[in-house]
Amino acid sequence: MKGDLWLFNPHCELSILKEQQHYTPPKMIRKVQNDLSMLMVWLADENDSILTENHNVNKEWLSLLQSVVGFDFKFESPKSIKDHNRTFSGVKYWGKSPSIVTDLRFLSPKYNQYFEWNSEVRKIFHREFGYDVLSYVVDNESSNVISSASLGRFCTRVDEVEDEINKVFSTNPYGVIMKLPFSSSGRGILVLKRNEITPSVKKWMESALNQQDSILVEPLLQKVFDFSLLFKKCKNEITFLGGSSFLAGLTGQYYGSALNSFQQSFSSSEWKTILKVIDLIKNKLKGEKALEGHFGIDALMFEDSNGERIIHPCIEINPRYTMGHITLRLEKAVPSHKRAEWRIVTKHEVKDFTAFENEMEKKHPLQIDHGKVQSGFLPLVDVNLVQNYYAYLLVKDEEI
Repeated sequence: MKGDLWLFNPHCELSILKEQQHYTPPKMIRKVQNDLSMLMVWLADENDSILTENHNVNKEWLSLLQSVVGFDFKFESPKSIKDHNRTFSGVKYWGKSPSIVTDLRFLSPKYNQYFEWNSEVRKIFHREFGYDVLSYVVDNESSNVISSASLGRFCTRVDEVEDEINKVFSTNPYGVIMKLPFSSSGRGILVLKRNEITPSVKKWMESALNQQDSILVEPLLQKVFDFSLLFKKCKNEITFLGGSSFLAGLTGQYYGSALNSFQQSFSSSEWKTILKVIDLIKNKLKGEKALEGHFGIDALMFEDSNGERIIHPCIEINPRYTMGHITLRLEKAVPSHKRAEWRIVTKHEVKDFTAFENEMEKKHPLQIDHGKVQSGFLPLVDVNLVQNYYAYLLVKDEEI
């Protein structure tokens, strides 16, 4: 039985910004795509195929992965698809974008129906769309949630940006964070820890406004932890799939997530607020025709000046699959009572991925029983085929 072909296109937001079919992603994002495309396995179904730059993965690793995933799947490259005339029941992708037609140009024209781009989708990738949802939630839920006075502002001129920075610093000594309306993988974000507009900062502002017409200026908050709320929308019905707490850099780069411990991150009163926030989000977005399929909302727990924990319910909306959706699937591969995490590491952290993998396998022997990782270290990518990014699952032999 034929399955779908999965494309990992982490450049979808930037392609949408440019509105170009023939879009070439920056080198850094191409590296992310090449090294982490194998993670699409955790979104796939039986008999699906994952598009990778090189389909010749290590057979022993593939067999190990299939035993945990629980069904058969394949890795395919553009070359293997053309050489063997592979066909698929359909095409699925990380996120919608106008450049999918170019990303999958090696496929037969019969798949063109999956490449159609609706320009109405562009608006839901703009940060202002998420800001509207945030404002709606804040207006309707006051318990444990960030106040409207602490929300950011979109600015369209350099002098507006400078005035807003001064205003934020007058009430928030921790700093300011500036965000472009369209950005991904930590790009398009600048953090100021001091109220000082240097020539390089001013140049960044001018370039940002020239490229994207506005900048979102927000207070830099004292983060306790990041988390995401994960959904699926089918027509006018939205299903809450679950949540995950995750590790991220100051400008949003994703590093990994804990498994099986999302609800435990919150007090009972905070959890009641989260449930109310989920209902508000569903109510706000159920009629949005441009939004369809899987999406995630990044949120934040932070401390105010009194040391009280406060929820920021919507940092941004990702109208696509997210690493949080992968986390939910990974949780199914681990006993629910076990402490576990999955991580993405870079060459800056680990110079030799092969040596790291060998060391971790010795230190944390893998034990699989009944299709679940009971304990140990499981590589989530083929170490022989990655250069800049590596991903793994680590299940500890201890209960939560």
